[in-house]
Amino acid sequence: MWFGDFGGGRGTGEMPFQAWSRGVFEYRRVNELEPHARCKVSGVVREFQTPYGVDIVDIPETKVIYLMDVGGPHTVRTIYLDGREHPKDFVPTGYGHSVGRWEGDTLVVDTVGFSEKFWLDRAGSPHTEKMHVTEKFTRTNMTTMQYEYTVDDPHTYTAPWTRVATITFRPGQELFEYICQDNNLGGELMVGGGEFVDRSSRIVP
Repeated sequence: MWFGDFGGGRGTGEMPFQAWSRGVFEYRRVNELEPHARCKVSGVVREFQTPYGVDIVDIPETKVIYLMDVGGPHTVRTIYLDGREHPKDFVPTGYGHSVGRWEGDTLVVDTVGFSEKFWLDRAGSPHTEKMHVTEKFTRTNMTTMQYEYTVDDPHTYTAPWTRVATITFRPGQELFEYICQDNNLGGELMVGGGEFVDRSSRIVP
């Protein structure tokens, strides 16, 4: 099972927010009403920023890789490696439509077709349905993978931006029973701190 470590991630400077998206980002930093904590799909980048880990299942015979989000919404992301292109008409989803290819030892994944119903990362970075994400997964040793991602969303940012993080493999970990559902009586455990959170108002991602 793989766990992301974004604490020591490095990038190319301050994120190039547009004025509106900076305002959304700053609002989310104060009002932590994250969709992931309410059983919504994690989306790219955010799926690796969970304490529950991600299972990566490669099935060479079918040319498909599955990324299984263990905690939270219990979702599965599909990466196609059969040479297909993105569909012309695609209903936006939390994980979008991902196609991949190998460049040496690096898996390069190209994803479009995102919905706006998730946060891009735990910090609350916004995006629109026009977002295009390129990810590069490079396993540097048995237990460590470099994760580089580039976000191109001209409706949200003034320029594309890139970040690099580390994903670590922990052997012996297994999927465990985890229930994320409406009417969860331990909701404060998902949003953290046990502090009061107003759940009476509509959550706007």
